[in-house]
Amino acid sequence: MAKDDKDDKKKKEKGDDVVDLSSRIGARQPGEQTPAKPTPPPAPERPATRHDAPIPSAPKPRLIPTREDREQGAMIQKAMIEETSAPQPAIPSPRTAPGPGETDLVVTPLPTPDDWHRFELALRKVRGVGQLRTEYYRHGVLKVRVSYQGTDRLATALRAGLPGYRVRVIGEDRATLQILVTSEADERRPG
Repeated sequence: MAKDDKDDKKKKEKGDDVVDLSSRIGARQPGEQTPAKPTPPPAPERPATRHDAPIPSAPKPRLIPTREDREQGAMIQKAMIEETSAPQPAIPSPRTAPGPGETDLVVTPLPTPDDWHRFELALRKVRGVGQLRTEYYRHGVLKVRVSYQGTDRLATALRAGLPGYRVRVIGEDRATLQILVTSEADERRPG
């Protein structure tokens, strides 16, 4: 056991303890003198403040309103009064339901305005089709109000005789007809 006691003493002498050198970084050399720091004057004693009272604040400056500010304020007041009054009646829509002898025809795909124009020209050649009025054309979809006077339904007449186009009916009710069209030129193109 004497050997174990000697090992413990050697370890203590070697100093296995961790030494913090961070306090020595930037320290002065032993021969240097530290400059004397001026001591600040003691702060005046403050009276005890209550923390349960309202926080004091400085008064806010008032701006003198100009003529434009007064006009803007009057406009805001007027708008608020108008907003709270009774709402105005809705603006009537120019679109109406098809009348007697009229049908809304929705056609797709007509990718370009040229295709739209060619389709309308072909539609005018169908027997029984009278006046055409375009409702809208957006994203390759054309909606046309068609007046039709014929013995058969409009869908049957379009399937049979729309020159230059093959027609497939995808939807039909008493006032609307939806069709897919393929031009004969598209069918001849490869791919």
